[in-house]
Amino acid sequence: MKRSTTKISHTGESKSEVTSGQKNRRVAANAKITRMKRIILCFLLMAGFTAQAQTININLGRLLPVKDSQTGKYGYQNADGKMVVAPKYDNADAFSEGLAAVQFNRKWGFIDQTGKEIVPPKYDDAGTFSDGLAVVYLNAKWGFIDKTGKEIVSVKYDAVNLFSEGVAVVKMAGKFGFVDKTGKEIIAPKYQNADNFQEGLATIQLNNKWGFINKTGKEIVPPKYDDAGKFNDGLAAVLLNNKNGFIDKTGKEIVPPKYDMVGAFSDRIIAVALNNKWGFMDKTGKEVVPPKYDDVHPLMEGMALVGLGGKYGFIDAGGNEVIPVQYESIYPIGPKGQERYGFQNGKVKVWQNQRAFYIDKTGKEVQ
Repeated sequence: MKRSTTKISHTGESKSEVTSGQKNRRVAANAKITRMKRIILCFLLMAGFTAQAQTININLGRLLPVKDSQTGKYGYQNADGKMVVAPKYDNADAFSEGLAAVQFNRKWGFIDQTGKEIVPPKYDDAGTFSDGLAVVYLNAKWGFIDKTGKEIVSVKYDAVNLFSEGVAVVKMAGKFGFVDKTGKEIIAPKYQNADNFQEGLATIQLNNKWGFINKTGKEIVPPKYDDAGKFNDGLAAVLLNNKNGFIDKTGKEIVPPKYDMVGAFSDRIIAVALNNKWGFMDKTGKEVVPPKYDDVHPLMEGMALVGLGGKYGFIDAGGNEVIPVQYESIYPIGPKGQERYGFQNGKVKVWQNQRAFYIDKTGKEVQ
């Protein structure tokens, strides 16, 4: 269910022109109904159900799944290395909320830390417990059980998401709806697609358009957008006629859909792009920096890196160019693959005139 209609990107990501100065097992239920929403860096919480034994050096008070090298079976030992649950299972997960999923004769159930079977192995797959519930899979259908083994959400859905804000997305007969933690279908499956609730609203698709509903099923924002992201800090990205903007929780277009790209809000401002140039807007929709830069990055310690014509400088949260665009390069912060560009502890390393040095937030050279 991939969606390709988007041009929204996160500023500061893959900015290669800002150099360092030298120049298994288990199918996740959630993955079955995840749609790739590249409109903003939002995605459904992926349920990573893994049954591999883990090596943990310090895990006091917990039991760890271990595999017997001779029999190939799994059991559990405590932090002292004492075998507490004999190795008899074909596979085993780590304990979560006092219970662990175990596999026996190709079926999955749950045991407690004494080895007692709380839920007999009868499911084709099972996840870990979270907030008192665990996802289970049987006869190609998904549902949820509680810690007694009671099926709270009937195992009848073609796909399910993990719970978010007390509600989970479910799929039946090609349609999407929502259930609460009592198993009640608070919104019957009727949508083409749906995302988890975030900040009290969920994104839904109907007639190929996207909007938002609340937990009663009321359409707060009617489906009219070509794409829509989740709410974050009271705002959500939307896409209309290949242009991007932001709306608030009433549906008001705070940033009208007129930009080629937009980024996530960072310390009260958001990066926007128009005609291959970047600028910034605030949460009221006011353009604090007109699109004029070739490159922009999120605020770090109240300052944002900007680039123009192969040179770099910094602006503050108000859009004022505090440090002129004059440096040839900015050194990154963080490990490879997770680089960020900006101030750390009040200074940043720059490259100019074949020399590397640090500057403070006024542009003064410091040690």
